Amino acid sequence: MELKKYLNTYILGVIGSVLLIISEFFSWFTDYSLIEIYVISSSVAIEDSFLYLFPLMSGIICLIASSLVIYKIELKIKCVIIFFVGLGFLIIFFIDYITQEISYISNANIGFYLGVIGFLLILFNIINILITIEK
Repeated sequence: MELKKYLNTYILGVIGSVLLIISEFFSWFTDYSLIEIYVISSSVAIEDSFLYLFPLMSGIICLIASSLVIYKIELKIKCVIIFFVGLGFLIIFFIDYITQEISYISNANIGFYLGVIGFLLILFNIINILITIEK
């Protein structure tokens, strides 16, 4: 079965995506999770509050791409494009949020580490997808 052949190597994308989704519900630099910060900041500045949903959106987008590449390897180029769209949201979040909280980087909590590990696993999955030669 073709699914069993690719499941071992492409599971990194699923794990990375799930870690990104889970990191949304853990605290990053303060005692609040990103979803709590979103709820608090949406009552004050709605245009700035959507930034805190980017790891969740990125995780969902990358999970869809991971599922597609596991389901059908012939879609690998399209899935890599979807991965890059998802990681684009995450990079925007990292650049904007971490530069605001750079003085508290030594106080990083589990959510930050889950987000970074998820990001790296998705990058490794993209590299693995691109170097795979299909028959």
